[in-house]
Amino acid sequence: MSSTLALSRRRRTAFALAAGALALSFGLDATGTATAAPKPDVVVAAKPKFQMPFACNTHWRLDTYGSDHNPALDIVVKGNTGSSGKWVYPGYKGTVAKTFWDRGAGNVIVIKHGGGWYTAYYHLKDKHNKYVQKGDAVTAETKIGRIGATGNNSGGWAHLHYEQRYRTDGVPTESHRKAVTFDGKTYTGKNKTWKDVTSKNC
Repeated sequence: MSSTLALSRRRRTAFALAAGALALSFGLDATGTATAAPKPDVVVAAKPKFQMPFACNTHWRLDTYGSDHNPALDIVVKGNTGSSGKWVYPGYKGTVAKTFWDRGAGNVIVIKHGGGWYTAYYHLKDKHNKYVQKGDAVTAETKIGRIGATGNNSGGWAHLHYEQRYRTDGVPTESHRKAVTFDGKTYTGKNKTWKDVTSKNC
């Protein structure tokens, strides 16, 4: 075999290998047309070990209600004997992402817990920035507010609307809600009620 022929074959082989690599990296279809390479699955960061946002060993009722409300929870004292003014805590360390007033949600606090995880607290009794302000570091047992009935969507009855959210590219909204977990147990599902859940925020 002449050296010219051998060189030609080596060049063709190298070209074929390069074309194959290019197809794999850029995503070429059978006709050689470029296609969008498949995106890797989004990996959700490990969820913090959230505890209930209340004092240790207190007892609470949790409700999810309909599909437009779940996976958020509405929380009142067990037996709904009177929840107004009860202290609210983050249930896990973090930083206050924002506090604000909303016509429907009333006084609201959102806490960033790291890894894209956040928690949100609605209908708080006192002004949203009375106890904590944006940028404040908090622990699981920092008093951030009190249960109230502020905002048009509270229905006039004192309860805590609570959400766990996940978003890595900014402060999440209600569209980023995830199923709520406390002490490793998940509380989610349409029209679900848990009548006696004990806070382990100790």
